[in-house]
Amino acid sequence: EAANVAEISYYGLYALQHRGQESAGIAVSDGRHMHIKKAMGLVNDVFKDGVRGLDGYMAIGHVRYSTTGSSIPYNVQPLKVFYDGGNLALSHNGNLTNAAQLRSQLAKEGAMFQTTVDSEVVLSLITRSRKATLPERVAEAANTIKGAFSILIMNDEQLIAFRDPYGFRPLCLGRLDKGWVVASETCALDLVGAKYVRDLEAGEMIVIDDENAEPKSIMYSTHKPEHLAHCVFEYVYFARPDSDIDGMSVYESRINAGKILAKTHPVEADLVVGVPESGNAAALGYSMQSGIPYGNAFIKNNY
Repeated sequence: EAANVAEISYYGLYALQHRGQESAGIAVSDGRHMHIKKAMGLVNDVFKDGVRGLDGYMAIGHVRYSTTGSSIPYNVQPLKVFYDGGNLALSHNGNLTNAAQLRSQLAKEGAMFQTTVDSEVVLSLITRSRKATLPERVAEAANTIKGAFSILIMNDEQLIAFRDPYGFRPLCLGRLDKGWVVASETCALDLVGAKYVRDLEAGEMIVIDDENAEPKSIMYSTHKPEHLAHCVFEYVYFARPDSDIDGMSVYESRINAGKILAKTHPVEADLVVGVPESGNAAALGYSMQSGIPYGNAFIKNNY
């Protein structure tokens, strides 16, 4: 009995909805055809009729919070193209700093672009590469782009995940009974019942082409930064508190931040109040350290 990869992807995206509310999409491959469903809106709205018609054994999904490229339907990911090796789809979390320059260079060489997102540059680099295998093509592209990127690439045979050399954005690997899962945060693994295996390393690429065999790891990066640069905003605000990123609990990091704040900036007050949602844990930490009681004063309307 094959796992319903589209359904698993749907729940994974549902768990990661906080990472982007603008659009959502899932691409599925059955080895020959690649079906894709994507639209503007929340995961719930885009897939209100479920994932019918998305049949296959491998899938990638995406929720978007736009940083580069306008909020318009043709910018919705996953992006999908045909190339000399068949179908190719991509999901990107991050922001490229040299995309505009690469885009104009590629355009001069005759490349066509159908979107205004920086992620399309990555697809263009992969499809135009002269290297023999997809992992080699992806590695070449990954070494050409600069900035923050955790990217998933899928063709008809394999799924490739890679993380930028600084490790700006999170990316983790999980194991299902049959098969593998890659996600931005561990809370997605929890929801689909996958077991957390490990975080991808900065500058690492993994190639998954077998539901049982351990994914092949390649340290693709030719650029070795002197230090890692995990995005502090993930811990402070962006990630869900029940996720662990690079071995650190997001919730615990927020509690600790609150405790440190109480030590460095003590105040005389009657009550410590957090601003929902990400401020709550920090306020709790402040309260624990200072002995000032914690209370709720703000109620968030989630609608």
